Amino acid sequence: MEEIALKDLDSRLHKQIENARKAIDKNPTYAIDILVNIVNRNPNCLETRKYLRQAQQRAKKGKTKGFGKFLSKVTSIPFSMGSDSKVKKDPVKAMESAEEILTSDPYNPVGHRLLGAAAEALELNETAAFAYEELTKAAPDDSEAVKSLMAAYISLGRSEDAIRIGDAAYRKNPADDEIQGLIKKASVEQSINKGKWENDQSFRDKLKDEEESQKLEQAGRAKTGESGLRAQIEDALEAVAAEPENMNLYRDLASSYRKLNDFENALLWVGKARQLDAGRADVNLERLEVSLTREKMATAIEATEAKLEANADDADAKAELAKLQTEEHAFRREQAESLVQRYPNEFGYRFELGELYLEDGEVDKSIKELQLAQRSPKVRVHALILLGKAYKQKGFSDLAAEQLTIAKSEIPGMTDQKKDVLYELGSAYEQQGDMDKAMAEFKALYGADISYRDVSQKIDDFYSKKNG
Repeated sequence: MEEIALKDLDSRLHKQIENARKAIDKNPTYAIDILVNIVNRNPNCLETRKYLRQAQQRAKKGKTKGFGKFLSKVTSIPFSMGSDSKVKKDPVKAMESAEEILTSDPYNPVGHRLLGAAAEALELNETAAFAYEELTKAAPDDSEAVKSLMAAYISLGRSEDAIRIGDAAYRKNPADDEIQGLIKKASVEQSINKGKWENDQSFRDKLKDEEESQKLEQAGRAKTGESGLRAQIEDALEAVAAEPENMNLYRDLASSYRKLNDFENALLWVGKARQLDAGRADVNLERLEVSLTREKMATAIEATEAKLEANADDADAKAELAKLQTEEHAFRREQAESLVQRYPNEFGYRFELGELYLEDGEVDKSIKELQLAQRSPKVRVHALILLGKAYKQKGFSDLAAEQLTIAKSEIPGMTDQKKDVLYELGSAYEQQGDMDKAMAEFKALYGADISYRDVSQKIDDFYSKKNG
């Protein structure tokens, strides 16, 4: 897919975009409603997407900015579990999902990361760079975000920009070999672009020495697919034998195996790293181990679901899927309980635990965690919605309506999340027997999406009774 300029869009859209642009400051929600639809239909128009981002940020008025560092820790696992496969299956749809996340929270690192990955899959390099720029603003301490942005800049020929942000990242993480490799790659690209290489001499001859050349070639081929990753693994294994206490080499091995979806070996090397003196108290290694375990489980579940798609009557696959899903749920619950116990004031963990308790039918436990989870601006809306659903399950429809009404007021535009809230709020009023209020919510939903769940049937039944 090729990126296009705003002027190259259908001329009928130009007036809509201009109206939305003018409304960004005074009525950002209106601007979002217009721009989301245009961006989803034209994912390769970066100018329109930038206007959308301005509207999303204006709608939130900076309320969530500054929490990116916290959320990057909370949300890194959920992203890796489902979003990678979403990008592979349908990158355009993944971009739509990213914008839905960013409409709810324009500073959400997961949304920016998903958008960047999907844009890369579609070879929309300018859009990928924009996404990673926003990601580094939302999560300035995320070294993976910096690496993604450096790679995007290099692909666009913006070597100076790659070196600039790489130097800053290197000062923070001087032991990160991948950052060093990207800086060197950008430096070589910059030198080539400036014509400093003579035609009669090879690339290798122009480097300072043979060792430097090999390192550069290794850094480059590390990103060239499976063969490059296998070569990098071989180099790292030799290096570990020479430097068995160098924990960065263990990280490199885990990272390379992870990119190959070889989670067994990735976990093996993370486990070895945690046995080193420097690794025993390394919280990041612990988080990586959890993340890899969940990715491994998610990959196994996806593979089994694919079997069932091919043969819906496969009894063995059905049994295997149920087993895998039970194990994955139990692992997530165990980890969430552990994280809440160790980090009681990181309310994103409480949200995940509350969600798991609700799935298990432990409503009172769920309510306790979700009430506390509201204190985090990053998961507040999600917590309000689930809390409303939890109250509804207990039959506390008035309390459910209170939470859902607050959630509705905090979601700009008509997103899938907003539709869910309208439906649940209407159902809460319906549970109370207040059909006027219920119909007000159902009508709003009906006007936006007539096919949403059974809202059309609810409207028809209401008018049939009223007119009957």
